[in-house]
Amino acid sequence: MTRLNYVLLAAWQGFWRNPVMSLASTFTVGLMLLLFAFMLATDRGLQAAVGVLESKVELALFLEDDARVSDILALKARIETDPAVSRVDFVTKEQAMQRLTDIAATRKDIQIVDISSNPLPASLEIKLAHAQDAARVSANLRAEVGGGVVHEVVDNPSVVDKLLTVTRVLSFGGVAVLSMMLIVALFVIVNTIRIAVHARRDEIEIMKLVGATDWFVRWPFVLEGMLVGTLGAVAALTVVVIAAGPVTSSLVAFLEIVPLSLESAFLWQLAASVFGLALLVGGAGAMLSVRAHLAK
Repeated sequence: MTRLNYVLLAAWQGFWRNPVMSLASTFTVGLMLLLFAFMLATDRGLQAAVGVLESKVELALFLEDDARVSDILALKARIETDPAVSRVDFVTKEQAMQRLTDIAATRKDIQIVDISSNPLPASLEIKLAHAQDAARVSANLRAEVGGGVVHEVVDNPSVVDKLLTVTRVLSFGGVAVLSMMLIVALFVIVNTIRIAVHARRDEIEIMKLVGATDWFVRWPFVLEGMLVGTLGAVAALTVVVIAAGPVTSSLVAFLEIVPLSLESAFLWQLAASVFGLALLVGGAGAMLSVRAHLAK
């Protein structure tokens, strides 16, 4: 118990021995953790948005007017075996005309001229499970054109490409910024602990002479680094809690479109992730600094 008291007291005293550097480290770690929390929340919203957009990505097969129903159903069954396909709907000529009539009833710019026959083709509407599979599925379906069942394949590759590009840019950009902040935070913590180690170098030498192990020497500094990380996590989460209300209110319209749910389970996961990263960064930075000193 005496050793534990010594380690905890030494860590606390070490933090306040050089308060300027300690507070600077805390501020830097807090900024990094705030960015990390923002990235987690943004990624959740982004994944929700991508899920909504992916559910809208679909292909359409316009069918030949003289295609047999048995051939259409056989093609539908083959398409449904593809794991990238979530659903295939068969739309008859009559259903297509009814859709157009319903749309025209609400759009003044669309007028339907009375005609003796229905010019709209029957179709298979294919909803995809993942937008990135759109190009492959579309290429496979184009091989069916001219086979007596499929007249045309309709897709929109530019929309899919833009969706995937935005997702990749946001993901890689966020990871790059967080990595840079992580390196800065580690650099500041390492130098803070290095100053603390240098100030206590005589005490460390005496401890080593009387038989103290390297781990006994390290623990006060490791806990000091973890204390810096913990205080940074508290500061970051405090800002998140304070800003959550105004930010959510300003994004009400967006949140009505995207099914983003910040339930308590996610908030607890967010807090646990922030504290976990804080302890890891603080402890790792301190370990690097003390290890370098003991290796001399």
